[in-house]
Amino acid sequence: MQTMKVSPIQRFIRWFGGSESGRLFDVFCVRWFSFSPIIWVFTKDDKSGYNNPCILTTVGRKSGLTRSTVLPVFPTGDGKLLVVGSRGGTSRDPHWAHNLRARPEAGIRYKRKNYDIKTRLLEGTERDEKFALCCQYAPVYTRYQQWANQYPRILPVFEIEDVAGSEF
Repeated sequence: MQTMKVSPIQRFIRWFGGSESGRLFDVFCVRWFSFSPIIWVFTKDDKSGYNNPCILTTVGRKSGLTRSTVLPVFPTGDGKLLVVGSRGGTSRDPHWAHNLRARPEAGIRYKRKNYDIKTRLLEGTERDEKFALCCQYAPVYTRYQQWANQYPRILPVFEIEDVAGSEF
């Protein structure tokens, strides 16, 4: 079993980002400035590149209420985006991933524009290829997958497409 090494800065970001006030602050910054201070601090500490954020809004699979979260997104090169349900390599998928499995239609705010989207959970070889692309943008996902392997859990990768057909 591999030990998870987490820096004090990453612990703070996980704590603050996981708090309601931290989440609301990050959503505010992404909504109005298209910039996530939490992602920025985390990537600086991890010495990886900053990736553009989006606000993903899903419908809760149990509650039916809308839920918003800030996530880094990765371009596919063909006008679509990818998101990874890493949850830091822990034993469970994030709630938004469960929500997308139950209802793949959602919304995002990306680069200060709102989009209605449909998502698709990638599997098999296609998932592995797109996950490798995400790891090029954010190498930390390689480590998260290694940590998740001990449970065992495969980090879900979702492809995002604009319902209206626009490219991101």
